Amino acid sequence: MSEQEKDPDLKIKLGQNNEIKIKNKYETFSIANDIAISVVFILGSVLTLAGLSMVATVFYLLGSLGMAARPAIRLKRRTHLQRIGADANTAESYDY
Repeated sequence: MSEQEKDPDLKIKLGQNNEIKIKNKYETFSIANDIAISVVFILGSVLTLAGLSMVATVFYLLGSLGMAARPAIRLKRRTHLQRIGADANTAESYDY
């Protein structure tokens, strides 16, 4: 089974003749989640230094929720691969 069948592309139509194609969608979601977590925690740190502790606490909470989403993304990827018959010991099953 090819890599394409194990983690199909996500296609988003933009107008009539354009589309965005995201390869390895679960890996891409995981990377985007990691970037979002970083931004939220940086904002929380800056807001703490600025003395806005209540707003900073909200950003820390959002960052924590984002970190909780990481294993959910990995689990979704693994269960999807398992459903289509992927071997758990292949290179494609590594966490991102």
